[in-house]
Amino acid sequence: MTTKQIIIDKPGIYEILEARYHEDPIIEPSLSSSIAKVMLTASPRHVQTKHPRLGGATPDQKQRQDWDIGSAVHSILLEGKDKIVTIEHNDYRKDAAKEARDAAYADNKIPLLAKQRTEVFAMVAAAHAQLKGHEEAAGVFSAGKPEQTLVWQEGDVWLRARLDWLREGPIPIWDYKTTTDANPDVWVRRLFDLGFDVQVGFYRRGVRALLGIENPEFRFIVQETSAPYALSVVGLTPSTIELADMKAAMAIERWRWCITNDRWPGYPRETAYIEAPPWRAAEFEEAKERERWASEHDESMFERMNDWQAPLEKVTP
Repeated sequence: MTTKQIIIDKPGIYEILEARYHEDPIIEPSLSSSIAKVMLTASPRHVQTKHPRLGGATPDQKQRQDWDIGSAVHSILLEGKDKIVTIEHNDYRKDAAKEARDAAYADNKIPLLAKQRTEVFAMVAAAHAQLKGHEEAAGVFSAGKPEQTLVWQEGDVWLRARLDWLREGPIPIWDYKTTTDANPDVWVRRLFDLGFDVQVGFYRRGVRALLGIENPEFRFIVQETSAPYALSVVGLTPSTIELADMKAAMAIERWRWCITNDRWPGYPRETAYIEAPPWRAAEFEEAKERERWASEHDESMFERMNDWQAPLEKVTP
């Protein structure tokens, strides 16, 4: 449902501006998936400095500018709205370009340089063409609603999530990502490095709480930002989803403790003793074995390497 509420004090599904969402418009400070990722990968102290209601700041212009192309594709591909303001400059070095950019942000628009605007529409056209032929994602954005904000409670804590696309059916949650490489074999590393698996677990909890879907499915639509703007659709296996659900639950429990006690600890005060990963030790053992073999069959590998390399010339001060 559409709302003009300044403060949200009831669980539900809302349509609010993205900027307002990032300010956390809930009656009490709430946990989002992005903050949940920080809780798991850094510490509660980092959470406190990033959360807009706990002393952190909402995204600044540099952050927004990094997101602009993705936001523009979102608005056209998902919402069918052109929110772009074209900045008729080659870059943002001139004051006139900066002023036009800032005015666009103030009007909740997306400023793009002319060359970026062309790229965005090329991405959207490529996405439509590829999705049309996909066995599972064909017509995905023709049914459902874009940019839905879910607000729910688990006990005494508030949680929120902003879903790119929410629809009825066996796969209710769709999330669109832009990237430099949409090859699933490559993007899987980015998925875990950036905590997108936590996002899956977090969104599933919101859909379960508000829509009563016991085991909601989730799909990523991942598209490259350069020609040919290739696209892939990525899902998670049952075991990976189970791990994602556990991570989301852990982040929520940590948040519950911190918000209840108003304490935001950093890293442990005990000394951390680090053991080398097994592959590091194996790598060194392989190097030792190569040198041992060389010394047994000829001279040492170190001497052989030195034989074909000319000595460095001495530099006189």
